[in-house]
Amino acid sequence: MDKLVVKRGRIKAQVNIPGIVLDLNVPDSVSSLREVRKLIETIRRQETVEYDPFVWQLSDELRSSPAAMEFVKQAARAERGMLYRKLSFENVRVVDADRKESFSTLDTHKLKPFLTNSLADISGRDATLGLVHVMSTISKDDKALLVDSLRKHFPSIELKTQYTHRDVLGKTIVELILFGQFQEEY
Repeated sequence: MDKLVVKRGRIKAQVNIPGIVLDLNVPDSVSSLREVRKLIETIRRQETVEYDPFVWQLSDELRSSPAAMEFVKQAARAERGMLYRKLSFENVRVVDADRKESFSTLDTHKLKPFLTNSLADISGRDATLGLVHVMSTISKDDKALLVDSLRKHFPSIELKTQYTHRDVLGKTIVELILFGQFQEEY
């Protein structure tokens, strides 16, 4: 809980837990204090029971996607192990003087060696399901190329995809969550 202020029978509380933001302003503190306390305890129980520490490593953009989180929840129920990797690599900034525009793209020559080195310790035979989240300002085609490269690296895994168009310090961020028959690692 970030703040709890009680003044003259009035409660003002701000709760900010990853994935949950709650701002309360209750005029009658005596009757509402019990309900506020129950609400906070329920949030704490949810945090420990339903969401393990792995979920809090995910980006806000991925956690705020109901479809992605439902897939993660279902895959975690279906499979024994879970593996999370966050990859980050620099975008190439291209300036087109004729059109007076600039854009970001992938350095496709460095992509395959980067993925091979970053994912060398993961056996694709142990995983059965996966989720790839790509966050960047690169084009949709570049994002699809990146996901296709991951699919070639893990040919036997069914990969779901999630894209977010957002600038993160001029980089492309890839969150890879794999589910399968390996020891839990996150």
